[in-house]
Amino acid sequence: MTGRWHLVVQGPNLDPRHLRELAQYLDTNTIEPLSATAARFRNVERSADVADYCRHNRLDAAYVPTGTRLADFGVFVTDMDSTLIDIECIDELADLCGRKTEVSAITDAAMRGEIDFAESLRRRVALLAGMDQGALDQVYAERLGLRAGAPRLIAELKRAGLHTVLVSGGFTYFTERLRTRLGFDEAHANALEIVDGRVTGRVLGAIVDGAAKRRALEQACSRLGLAPGQAVACGDGANDCDMLAAAGIGIGYRAKPALRAVATFNLDHSDLDGILNLFEGAGG
Repeated sequence: MTGRWHLVVQGPNLDPRHLRELAQYLDTNTIEPLSATAARFRNVERSADVADYCRHNRLDAAYVPTGTRLADFGVFVTDMDSTLIDIECIDELADLCGRKTEVSAITDAAMRGEIDFAESLRRRVALLAGMDQGALDQVYAERLGLRAGAPRLIAELKRAGLHTVLVSGGFTYFTERLRTRLGFDEAHANALEIVDGRVTGRVLGAIVDGAAKRRALEQACSRLGLAPGQAVACGDGANDCDMLAAAGIGIGYRAKPALRAVATFNLDHSDLDGILNLFEGAGG
């Protein structure tokens, strides 16, 4: 009997041998190449053997319901640190003032969900007290790199008509620059207090935590007359759980265990624009 799923397999290690062996597991010859590193097996049944095979071969595998189209969604919301970009900005700021070990330990615990995010942020920012604001420029210019595929992802989402939102538990200094650079429609993050050119160790206003990320998604949908189920969300840490749970599709990108459990799909090996391959007719 024909399955209700398309299996999307992707990753930099994907080669013709993998496709042949997967086709045997799935008992199908209906393979749709998506790129040099991605393919879709159409109308298949779910198989635990396939999942095990892909894990062993460091490939991302996603069983996507047939008919899942990007055109059915109107909003895309993504986290910044370790998702859209390849660093945790606060850890790199701490490195410049000799506090990286302390700050990174708190960051890691917060992303695993072991510490309340708002409290963890206050503790980390307090360790930056006295830092020259020039460190922000240095981190952006010298240490911040976009995830591979990020520019193409955002460009294709906008071309498809989605409203794009960058929401971060990090800092507005970075989100505003990335909003302009990549063309996000809106961005939300925390504002560092700076007095006389130095970081005070405090955050201005309400902290953007997991609940605030979910509200940003819901409010963007409401303004556009959409339901939260018409949003796609992407993140990596525990403070993204509420946001992904609210979305119609939640994507864990290099996700921590706490987020993997609530994500619709997890991408551990693909570039960020591998998200497009999950949707029929996207990114062509």
